[in-house]
Amino acid sequence: MIPAENETGRGHRGALARIWATVDSAYDTIFSDRNKAALKQLAIRLSIAGLVVHLLLIFLARTLAHPLPIVAAAGNNYLAAISTPFNFILFYEVLTLIGALPASTTRSIANQYEIVSLIFIRDVFSDIARAGDLVTEHKLTPESLPMFLDMWAGFLMFFLVAVFQHVAQRREVTSATAVPTRETLRFIAQKRAIAAGLAVLLMAMAVWNLWIFLLGAWRLLTTGHSTLAAATTFYNDVFTVMILTDVLVLILSLVVSGRYEMVFRNAAFVVSIILIRFSLTEGYPYGAPLAIVAMLFGILTLLVYNYHSRVSRK
Repeated sequence: MIPAENETGRGHRGALARIWATVDSAYDTIFSDRNKAALKQLAIRLSIAGLVVHLLLIFLARTLAHPLPIVAAAGNNYLAAISTPFNFILFYEVLTLIGALPASTTRSIANQYEIVSLIFIRDVFSDIARAGDLVTEHKLTPESLPMFLDMWAGFLMFFLVAVFQHVAQRREVTSATAVPTRETLRFIAQKRAIAAGLAVLLMAMAVWNLWIFLLGAWRLLTTGHSTLAAATTFYNDVFTVMILTDVLVLILSLVVSGRYEMVFRNAAFVVSIILIRFSLTEGYPYGAPLAIVAMLFGILTLLVYNYHSRVSRK
């Protein structure tokens, strides 16, 4: 009876090992250098094509006396077309974020900060197009204020990302010589599995949002009454998924280390990403300050974590 049970246990362990090997191979395939280079080239081509098509639609909207509703929806300001390529660039950055998930928690958080900063700097072009005239009679128009807020908020986020990376590197230098344990290697394998699953989920979300956009465009073309889904909705969903992913990684990290400072740091990072998620749905003027507060909270948390770790070692 005991040998049979041992044989069954070995069989389960063997099946589980094969599943892990398959998932690990899927991660290597999805995020291989060849695929990342091909995706980068695709993002570049789609960005150029999106810019040209958007400019052409704006030209037709400005030229035709009675443009079709789908043409009129492109707007009348050529500067509005600049935001279109950023949507494809942001999608590439999101995939880069997922690929960096197994590397380290701080690297993943830094990538999420980078994405939200790109979203706000992209919104500057949309703000310019909506504002029309920035200055009238030597005074700033009220419509131009969101543009200036997003511009300086994006710049400050750019600076805060550099600060966060600097603080994270100081911690990584002190622990670079540590030998990974079996639990650490298992945790990395689990994060690789999560990253592979996230990549598949992200592609499914992208296809779904593209279908919703095309369906809205078709209804607008045929009936003249429809709304085109904004790209921001897609990134709201992405950050919602990343929040749940960060919570899952936090739970799995307890196997590697249940130290108080590690648990608090990872939980604080989740709070920071939740605030960033809210910043994307809040309108002017609350969205940008909320994102900046979230980044400052993440930086201060990492600083205190580094200090706490040095105190604990001493």
